[in-house]
Amino acid sequence: MQLFEGILIMLAMVLLSNIISRFFPNIAIPLIQVILGFGVGLLSFVQSFELESELFMLVFLAPLLFNEGQIVDKRALWKEKKAVLTLSVVLVFITVGILGYVIHLLVPQTPWAACFALSAALAPTDAVAVGALAEKVKIPHRMMHTLEGESLINDASGLVSFQFASAALLTGVFSMVEAEISFVLISLGGVLVGIGCALFGLWFIRWMKSLGIENNVSYILFELLLPFTVFLVAEGINVNGILAVVSAGLVYSWNYKQINPEVAQLNVLSKNTWSIYSFSLNGLVFVLLGTQLPELASYVWKNNQISNWTVLGYVLIVTFVLLGIRFLCVLICNNFDGLKKKRHVKKSLLYTVSGVRGTITLVSALSLPTVLSTGEIFIERELLISIAAGVIIVTLLLANFMMPLLADKKEDESIETNSEIEVHILRKVTDQLKRKQTEKNSLAIHKVIQMYNERILSLINDDEFNEKNKELMEQVLLWQLKDTLNLVESGEVSLQMVFRRLEVLDRRLYRLTRKPEYSKNAFYKNVIGTHLKFIGIRVTSFDRKVEIRKRLKESNRLYVINELTQLDKHKFPPELVDFYLSRYEYTDKTLVDVSEDTLDEWLDYAIQLERDYIQQAFEKGKMNRQELNVYRENLSAIESSIQFIA
Repeated sequence: MQLFEGILIMLAMVLLSNIISRFFPNIAIPLIQVILGFGVGLLSFVQSFELESELFMLVFLAPLLFNEGQIVDKRALWKEKKAVLTLSVVLVFITVGILGYVIHLLVPQTPWAACFALSAALAPTDAVAVGALAEKVKIPHRMMHTLEGESLINDASGLVSFQFASAALLTGVFSMVEAEISFVLISLGGVLVGIGCALFGLWFIRWMKSLGIENNVSYILFELLLPFTVFLVAEGINVNGILAVVSAGLVYSWNYKQINPEVAQLNVLSKNTWSIYSFSLNGLVFVLLGTQLPELASYVWKNNQISNWTVLGYVLIVTFVLLGIRFLCVLICNNFDGLKKKRHVKKSLLYTVSGVRGTITLVSALSLPTVLSTGEIFIERELLISIAAGVIIVTLLLANFMMPLLADKKEDESIETNSEIEVHILRKVTDQLKRKQTEKNSLAIHKVIQMYNERILSLINDDEFNEKNKELMEQVLLWQLKDTLNLVESGEVSLQMVFRRLEVLDRRLYRLTRKPEYSKNAFYKNVIGTHLKFIGIRVTSFDRKVEIRKRLKESNRLYVINELTQLDKHKFPPELVDFYLSRYEYTDKTLVDVSEDTLDEWLDYAIQLERDYIQQAFEKGKMNRQELNVYRENLSAIESSIQFIA
């Protein structure tokens, strides 16, 4: 139960991070999630989570990297293969060698194998962090493709290096030749297993379709289970599971290359499912990272053998060397633009700070053995883990605050439609529907018009409209007040019977406008003083009171409807008048009686009208091709959801 509660709390933190990011757009979501995770880690009633390397890779990395493999631009990845391999393989091994030597200089009592194990854990960039941080800045396309490819592959090279270093730490034996051969075999084996599993998955889907099983939910469930299966199969035969799920994602994406309605629907469902799934997993990765920090911080704080400032110095030195190696590599390769082209140091710096370290680094560090090959306790283990955690935080902070300085701010790439044109089109549809209204179809058409008016109201959000809405609302309340006083003067109701009603209406008017003529003192002066002669003591039964209240409500309703229909058409927006008319003309009971078939027919008619008006606007040059496509996509989405609207 505690485990389940902990997971729910962390998912709540993922949701909260998305809300907080709207108020602090300059802070990347991963950083917010780490901070929230740190807070969760401090809570005593939340069960602590032990991050096991293999379990973490299975539960988080396998599905995330599978999805990245599906959506990555394959052509761009192949085009940038030299840059990707340089950063994901060559740079990783260079980093392991140089950084391992530096770590040993800083902490000479640490075994060489442990130093190289930590450098191997720090070498790979984090695919999740790179994608999340790149959302807020405009990284050049070629660079983004290179970074995506690097983060997909370098986990494999980094983890293999870490495994060999950890094995050497446990056994005291290491062979470079054996390590190189094993790396090639493990990597190649992982790729082949991934391709094989993906091809089997594609065959399985086609086999299900051949049996007449056209169930998209089953297909999506199979797709969600596939990365876990691929990873377990690969790890079960001792090949690289990371490369297996990446290659499986690349191949499985062929399933959506066909062009037909069934595949299109499945593709939309798959994208929507994975977007929610990957967002949740991405967030959990960083929240989990944050939950591990309090324990590490506590170790550093309580450790009397080494000062906090010394640990901070180690973190900064290791981070400087780590990013320095990356900067030099990118600069020597001239940002992979070709050696003859002009060097851009700013671009090299952007490549450098984009190399964020994440949870895979911490998970690897946490899997360092507690006992050495000699049987002695590995005393420096917690120090090395603390250095790894510190490097992760520093690289996240650097990326968050440096990337916006080195790259252009990301513009909103979504194509927005012209709201004025859309409002004009929707109003034309409602006008046409009103012309088709008869006594028989009145309720169905009214409900369709109501839906269109809600769309119009959601598009109009300016000060002038808000003032008009406020003005009409005041007018409606005044009409009810006037009708109630007329009933008092005509003797149909007594003042004491409707006094509470008058008081409520006046209070609403004052809250809405804050005008002094609607204040409490003015109310007593105007209503009581003017209508004092209508006060009379009448003994009224309970049933009589209920009847009078119903009659008063009905009288107010009819009075407001009459006044609304006589309003100047140019004084208020038509959909605003329709909105208030619908509140008083139609009760919920009458609208429930609308036949669903009739409602569907008029919805289809309205959507076809809208489609025709959109085409006319395009032909008249009032919208461009991109806007036309957006309108059509939105309209198709509305059309497909009619069954849920009715």
